[in-house]
Amino acid sequence: MSSNPVARRRPTHRKGRPTLTRESVGRAALDFLDHHGPAELTMRSLAADLGVSPRALYNYVEDRRDLLTVAAELFESEWRPPELESGRWRESLRSYCRALRAHYRSHPGMTTLALTENITMARHPTMLRNVDALIGFFEAAGLSLQDAYRACMETIRLVAGFVELQDIVYDRPPAHVNPADLAQLPPPWLRPKDPEDSEEPKGSGSSSASEDSEGSESSKPVGDLPHLARLGELEPDSPDTLFAFSLDILVEGIAARAAHPGE
Repeated sequence: MSSNPVARRRPTHRKGRPTLTRESVGRAALDFLDHHGPAELTMRSLAADLGVSPRALYNYVEDRRDLLTVAAELFESEWRPPELESGRWRESLRSYCRALRAHYRSHPGMTTLALTENITMARHPTMLRNVDALIGFFEAAGLSLQDAYRACMETIRLVAGFVELQDIVYDRPPAHVNPADLAQLPPPWLRPKDPEDSEEPKGSGSSSASEDSEGSESSKPVGDLPHLARLGELEPDSPDTLFAFSLDILVEGIAARAAHPGE
């Protein structure tokens, strides 16, 4: 017999269900967010999704905040950016941003959730190395160290903000958004309000005489809107087209800053 006993492996399944670990619970939280809104992620709802009791989850995470921290760390650890090449930094930065956008879209809402829940403990080593490399990339492109840090943060803000404010409306339209509205230019929320759409029924008598004579600000005619009106003659932009425009602004802004450092 060998003097070195064979290490026992933890079973991957028990009674037909995956064996829980701290990592698998965090992974389940990420998967849950792929199909549900951030507010729906609770210890109870995740336990129901996994087919276990809420008490079982507390063996691996302390509470919902700890659960979100594990999920955020997994999210950060999965980001494998393309190689940054300072010799062709413009196209390299565009490729980096497109890949980062795809990463954020793979788990929509995770970034906003981490910010709103103040998940400050999720500082995975992979994330720190990626941020450090991006700062070095901008410094090699001609920016000062301080501007390189600013450019790094602006890049992350641009991509994360675009995904959370623009892409998410297309990827997961809210219940109140009609998908047909997304194909209009300008969209309905940039058009004057139709008086017939007023929620208050006519003749309700709820307004005072002074209110009736002056009217609310939102009910007053807005006058001519020549530029918004002309948008109706154009084809609506796709999210990809809008993102490419945003990248052009970012890249050219960084190029101008690198050409005149210190200003």
